[in-house]
Amino acid sequence: MKGAGVEYLFVTSAPLFDIGGQVTTYGASARLGSIVPARALGALGYDARTVSVAGDAAPAEEAVRGAKRIVFGEMFRTKESGWSGPAGAYRRLLDRIADPGERVVFSIADDHFADPQFAGFYREALQECRAVTVVSQALAQSVRAFTSRPVVVAPEPTEGIRGAPRALAARRVAPPLAWLARRIGLSIDHWRVRLLWFGYPQNLPALLAVVPALENYAARYPLLLTCITSAVGQIGELMTPARSREESRLRVQFLPWSPLVMDPAIAASDLVLIPSAYRDPAKQAKSPNRLVAGLHGGRFVVAHPLPAYAPYAEYAWIGEDLCEGVRWAIRHPREVVERIARGQACIDRKHAPEAVARFWLDVFHPKN
Repeated sequence: MKGAGVEYLFVTSAPLFDIGGQVTTYGASARLGSIVPARALGALGYDARTVSVAGDAAPAEEAVRGAKRIVFGEMFRTKESGWSGPAGAYRRLLDRIADPGERVVFSIADDHFADPQFAGFYREALQECRAVTVVSQALAQSVRAFTSRPVVVAPEPTEGIRGAPRALAARRVAPPLAWLARRIGLSIDHWRVRLLWFGYPQNLPALLAVVPALENYAARYPLLLTCITSAVGQIGELMTPARSREESRLRVQFLPWSPLVMDPAIAASDLVLIPSAYRDPAKQAKSPNRLVAGLHGGRFVVAHPLPAYAPYAEYAWIGEDLCEGVRWAIRHPREVVERIARGQACIDRKHAPEAVARFWLDVFHPKN
């Protein structure tokens, strides 16, 4: 790829691949922070592209030479070299840019500043750049300790199909009827509340922590919990034989993540469940992207209280007891639909691809 003429170049350390003629990647931070913004700018008529330093970095090195504006996206730690691999690749690119104070913006999506390699790279790199974008106010506070350059919160764009707002119509199944259904071989899936969880594998411990409460609640309403993530060892802790049987009150199913899975999974769900280790200081910097994804798909979100979720609290259920949130959603279907509709209007203003493209234009061409 030739760099000359590229107006907005987004650089990522995540490997890119093609599905159905569209470039994507497994890392949500790379999709929402690099690929989709470049695509949104392209839709407005700008020459905007995404390039990866994973594998052969030569295309990225060629691209940065002539690119007018460059965004260095979220770094992804590798098993082989930790943070040193992507940080080294980014340093080599920066060495080829004569005026980073005018042309370079860094985009940071996670707080890994406790790691010396991660912090060391940004302590050096953020001294000379145009600005830094982050995904939450909490993360902005951490980043400001590393730079005097402007630090702004970037809206992450929506992905996938806009779903019509829908509330669940859960029906409680009486124990004798459930016993009879099992006796005659009839599935009780018809009565289940269908919960959807999706996220990085490192978010699995927070999900596992709430499973006992879900099992207790399933004594009243049978639940189907669909989990979408990468195939990792901890899936075995979740997919126990007791939770995999069709007659289980809490039945769990697993789907490996792919870009083709999310839209139908959200459409097939009643509620999106987002547990988190919300008391962990490192998690306080997380973005609202999963909450936004659920609302965009037309489904009510029940989530633990992260700071980034607070602006969306009137459109979802945010609290410490997620089972109470599920219970509330079952009892208030009309308000659920109203909240989702208002949430989607908010998302259109803040997170629609065109709104995100305008944000990036403002970063490089501030109005004031």
